[in-house]
Amino acid sequence: MGITEVIDALERDFFLAGFYKAFALGAGHCQLCPECTLKDCRNPRIFRPSMEGCGIDVYSTVRNNGYLIEVLKDLSDTMNIFSLVLIE
Repeated sequence: MGITEVIDALERDFFLAGFYKAFALGAGHCQLCPECTLKDCRNPRIFRPSMEGCGIDVYSTVRNNGYLIEVLKDLSDTMNIFSLVLIE
């Protein structure tokens, strides 16, 4: 199960628990399809916009919540992936 499926499930669980304004945001570009058509999404029900695409400073948000995040210097570096589920 990828991160998109995880945040989709979390968003649904919060919604079903009565938080009808739950909204999940992903990280980075969508990875649901091997190649994106950009015009005709093949997964519109599960697709989520990225935090950075919505203008959120991901590095500051992650650090302000006590998590470690660093800019990768090499593709072999271990990557931490963060997503966000907003609930009211």
